[in-house]
Amino acid sequence: MSMTANPVFVVYVISAVVLGLNLLVLANNTALSRAKATEVINPEDTVLNSKATVVYEAGNDRTSRYRRAHRNALENIPLFLITGLLLTLTGISVTTAWVLFGVFVVARVFHSIAYVGRIQPWRTASFAVGAIDQLVILLVLGYQVVA
Repeated sequence: MSMTANPVFVVYVISAVVLGLNLLVLANNTALSRAKATEVINPEDTVLNSKATVVYEAGNDRTSRYRRAHRNALENIPLFLITGLLLTLTGISVTTAWVLFGVFVVARVFHSIAYVGRIQPWRTASFAVGAIDQLVILLVLGYQVVA
């Protein structure tokens, strides 16, 4: 039987695709923002753009916001990808998967938007919702294995 025949796995894959796209958008917007500001992070990159300023970790605020949002996503998404996949293998219902995975995905995407857009208190609220949802996923995973 193919994994794609499992509707919970399909929900997981949809979640992974959306979260992956979120990471790609943040990474590419970091690079585009840096290019627009004629900034590079490595001295050898001035070979490609002699007018650029080497900024290492600093740089303009827009690029820094994209970088911080990207870093935050990179700190949170891998744990979900691992626990979500494991939870998929435990036989949870498709409804539970949609709720748990959907809440996390929406929270993380909105967190990225709120971070780049300077939207408080929604940035913090969306982070908290995602973190609480991840905790619930871990607890459900533990319960599924022990029960």
